[in-house]
Amino acid sequence: MKLLYLTNVQIPAADAQNLQVQSMCKAFFYSLNNDFLLISPWSSVNEKMSSAYRWERIEIIKWLPRSLRQLSFIFKSRTIVRNFQPDVIYTRDIAIAWFFERLGFKTIYEIHRPFITKIGNVIFKRICKKIKIVVISQALKDFIINQYNLNSDMILVAHDGVDLKNFNILENKEQLREKYFSEIKDKFIVLYTGSQERGKGVEMIINAASKLRDLIFVVIGSQEDKKIDNLIFKKRKSHEEIPKYLKAADLLVLPMNKELSYSAYSSPLKLFEYMASETPILTSKIGAISEILNEKNSFLFNPGRKDDFEEKILYVKKNRLEAEITTRETLRGVKNYTWENRVMSILKFINGISNIIQRNNH
Repeated sequence: MKLLYLTNVQIPAADAQNLQVQSMCKAFFYSLNNDFLLISPWSSVNEKMSSAYRWERIEIIKWLPRSLRQLSFIFKSRTIVRNFQPDVIYTRDIAIAWFFERLGFKTIYEIHRPFITKIGNVIFKRICKKIKIVVISQALKDFIINQYNLNSDMILVAHDGVDLKNFNILENKEQLREKYFSEIKDKFIVLYTGSQERGKGVEMIINAASKLRDLIFVVIGSQEDKKIDNLIFKKRKSHEEIPKYLKAADLLVLPMNKELSYSAYSSPLKLFEYMASETPILTSKIGAISEILNEKNSFLFNPGRKDDFEEKILYVKKNRLEAEITTRETLRGVKNYTWENRVMSILKFINGISNIIQRNNH
């Protein structure tokens, strides 16, 4: 099978989508070797970047409006696509899926949340029964089936993944705390990494810090480094550094709540990084997160109940043995969520769909 990944996102970048695309491309190339190709926009940064997979870059005019840049990218990619002659085109961009499905290519579209734009929703309605779909949670699959009256066999649930090799770290926990948290290494450290978008729960962390003064709360992913009493904000760290910070903490929190419009369907990348870190996890009992985490492998709190977040933080602090038991469960479970496993399930899904179509045609 020859598979081509088409993305309009700029590589490299520090956002989660970028990391997910690059991780998937590495895993696809590992399985398919030269039968895999990535096409993305050219930039002066990525012009001479080496990569672990085949990669073609397309130059587009930066000052064009976003929609025109996207159209330019799609049209310019046609020649490379035809030369490569893929059996399958894989994308997270609905416009790309629509265009190449119309040209007769077998298309796989990966979706992470319900559409927020009318145009995206209209395009998806027109092609959703003609393409194959990968979603990141069962909750999102159920929503799509009900919303668009689709056949469940044409939709695969593939939760996001993690590269476990990133967590093979030589330093132990004490050494990491000395390196990254030297001034607070003797304190109980509660850590959050990622976006500060409303609904991700940073406001809950700030509130908890104001009540639990003996604890230190660290938020990584801020615009600037600053410290407010027992609350520390740190700028975004490299993907290579994040596992070390996670392992150095005492508790990792994922306090997503319903103020996030897609909270019911979200399967965040940090969830799997948290699981691989062998550090206890406290997460909100909400949406698709419960498809991965439960009371055996994490600690759960009710985001709708006042003070439950703070109470569960203190519970973890007082019950270290129970916390260690949950980390063993998460480490055992996260081995099922590697990028290689995700890609293998997607490739099997594509082949299975092909067999179904062939049987139906006969």
